[in-house]
Amino acid sequence: MTWTRFSQQPRAQELLYHSLRNERLAHAYLLAGPKGSGKKQMALHLAKSLFCPEREADACGACVTCRRIEGGNHPDVLFITPDGASIKIDQIRALQKEMAMRAVESARKVYIIEHVDKMTTQAANSLLKFLEEPPAGVLALLLTEHSHAILPTILSRCQIVQFSPLSAESIAEKLRAEGVLAGMAQVASHITTNVEEAMTLSQSESFAQLRNLVIQLVQECKQRNSSALLTIHDMLQKSDKSKEELPLFLDLLILWLRDILYLQVGRHAHLINSDQQDVLQGQALVWTKAELLRGIDLVMETKNRIERNANAQLALERLVLQFQEG
Repeated sequence: MTWTRFSQQPRAQELLYHSLRNERLAHAYLLAGPKGSGKKQMALHLAKSLFCPEREADACGACVTCRRIEGGNHPDVLFITPDGASIKIDQIRALQKEMAMRAVESARKVYIIEHVDKMTTQAANSLLKFLEEPPAGVLALLLTEHSHAILPTILSRCQIVQFSPLSAESIAEKLRAEGVLAGMAQVASHITTNVEEAMTLSQSESFAQLRNLVIQLVQECKQRNSSALLTIHDMLQKSDKSKEELPLFLDLLILWLRDILYLQVGRHAHLINSDQQDVLQGQALVWTKAELLRGIDLVMETKNRIERNANAQLALERLVLQFQEG
């Protein structure tokens, strides 16, 4: 486990690694970027790299020190997360008291605050004063998905490290490395930019079932009978979670229709559902390009209607009928 594991975030990796190696770390960093982009993992690795006895300016990840930091059990590394909906002033006061004490096992102390944008006004003002006059040897690592929600005065006291969303290819690679089937990994990686969410999706039985329903529905919509409407009805009646899963179902439907279109125009390398190429090939024979383009627009419109609290069953039945009109 070295800095090379963060190759998906080369700018953040290079900045933090070289600052550490050259002993030019700032006193505070704001790690900003979307959920699942690796901010917490890199913050933890930086903390481990400061304390790891096995490697210089890096961390082995296996020694007692690294494992204690990973588990939140190192006396010189403090974690703060929201208490309920927010980070409260008492948490920041406790942080200040802890950081003012002498380090137990080295000359350094580190604190990592997750969701720093969720601080109350009082907590933010208290942290600002702490950032303005930090104790010697203390490193602040602030994590956020919403840097615009943080006080400008706090931003000005930190060096901002920007994280980009992970590419679908890198997410799929991570999932495959964890044993996820290539087909499921590929589809999940195009649904979310969060590795953890993609992992949960790809290992979920309902995720595979929803994709099967998409395949079935697209096939039935060309049969010009009521079977597609019955499929929608059965899906909505199946469980209480069915309505919660509708956005995911519609996203999968868009990806499927797009794959049929890709096959028709010869872009085989761009297929998402590549493990279902035979099925896609068969459906590509009965859908026209115009129908597919219109269908993708209709699915997006339906998704927006449902998000605006339209009746889900009526919205989906309307979608099916519009599909069948051609």
